[in-house]
Amino acid sequence: MVRNNAIEVTGLKKIFRTPGNRKGHVVLDDLTFDVPRGTSVAITGANGSGKTTLLKVLSTLFLPDAGKTTIMGWDLVRDAAEIRDQISFISPGLDFQRKLTLKENLDFFAKVQDADPEAAYSLLEAMNMMQIIDERSETFSEGQKAITRLAIGLMKDVEILLLDEVTLGLDVNRREQVINYLENQLNHKTMMIIDHDSTVIDRLCDNVLILKSGGSLHKMLSIKELLGSLSYRYEITATPSRALDQREIKQIWPTFMKTGGMLRFYPKTRGEAQVINTRILSSGFITRAETRSIDLNDYSIRIADEESMDQEIQF
Repeated sequence: MVRNNAIEVTGLKKIFRTPGNRKGHVVLDDLTFDVPRGTSVAITGANGSGKTTLLKVLSTLFLPDAGKTTIMGWDLVRDAAEIRDQISFISPGLDFQRKLTLKENLDFFAKVQDADPEAAYSLLEAMNMMQIIDERSETFSEGQKAITRLAIGLMKDVEILLLDEVTLGLDVNRREQVINYLENQLNHKTMMIIDHDSTVIDRLCDNVLILKSGGSLHKMLSIKELLGSLSYRYEITATPSRALDQREIKQIWPTFMKTGGMLRFYPKTRGEAQVINTRILSSGFITRAETRSIDLNDYSIRIADEESMDQEIQF
């Protein structure tokens, strides 16, 4: 029978104990969720909410302390060896031999994983890194190291990819290349992704798993639902040339937030953003303004902590 869910988690708990703390520190607390096969889930939450720990538990690096988890029908605790054949966990913690060349590293990890390095070479071709295939890894930039880790992780022909900050250290252009590659070449895989780049969530993910501080589950919802819950889609940060009173600020836009000497406006649509920017340009008392789309990671953290974004905005 074909299983609809790649991952099924019920009551998952993880506690870190130390000699001085027998009771321990709860990092993941009673998590329950399912991940359908072929879907991509972003894991969001504040620092310390257990995002990376969750991936390490699912990858069998950490044993859970309670709950039941199955991956492709295999029990997480009882069938750990079988699960390792179904997943690839890629994170900044993956290290490789710096004195070896890129090719030598790929050959080494291909043997260790009993994998075909062809998928790694495919990624390197797409990232224009084949020209450094015979260079020692110790000479690599942080971006090149990140691509090397991703290449090593993609060697295994697996159903599930667990990706922890795989775009960390990449410049804007290289990050876009990686996102395009994952979007176009691996969209049939089941993926769980941690990434602070909001573009990754928007482009690659179907659902968002939002963790609260303390490692409990706030909710799991679709990207469409997340975007639909936004009270605004853009944030405009403006620097006044002098102190402004509320009347002057409201000439630009009636809803705003003051933080120190900075002003922030929150348009709901691109049209509203254009109107605000036009008014800023004509006001004569704004020296600089920057418009950005709302950061979905930041927004998820705020709603997980049950903070109303509307309450932060002055009327």
